[in-house]
Parts: sequence; C-alpha cells; structure tokens
Amino acid sequence: MHNTDNPPLPSGLFTHRQADVVVAMYQNVAIEDDLGTHFRLVIRDTDGMLIWRDWNFAPGAGVMLNRYIAGDDIRKPQV
Repeated sequence: MHNTDNPPLPSGLFTHRQADVVVAMYQNVAIEDDLGTHFRLVIRDTDGMLIWRDWNFAPGAGVMLNRYIAGDDIRKPQV
C-alpha cells in the first residue's frame, strides 16, 4: 500500500491541474466527461472495469479517489 500521509488529491474538490498530475502518475486513472471546469476522475482495473469515479466538484470527491488510488498498485512504473 502507498503512503496515505500525502494523498495525491485534496479530500474535497480538486482542479484540472491536480487531476492531470494524478493521471500522469498512475495507471488506469483518466479524466472523462471533460467539460473544462467540470470533469470526472475515473479509476479502472487492468481489464478496464470501473472501480470508482467522481466529479471534481463533488463534496469529498478526493476522499474515495485517494483511498482507491492508495489501495491498488496503480502507480506508473519509473522509466
């Protein structure tokens, strides 16, 4: 399990820039339904099945996203 003392997203709403950083760091994490200021961050398993998704503006959106990111080994390999 990854270090949860420094989660990749804030526990509440998050910006597109913050989401872009997470997408660059982790496999199976993507931005979907991108309307500019409103979008969903989506976590999928290796088969492409949905694990979790949430809108960037939802109260507490980062809480569960951080939990699933930390709980799965989805960090992109260092090259």
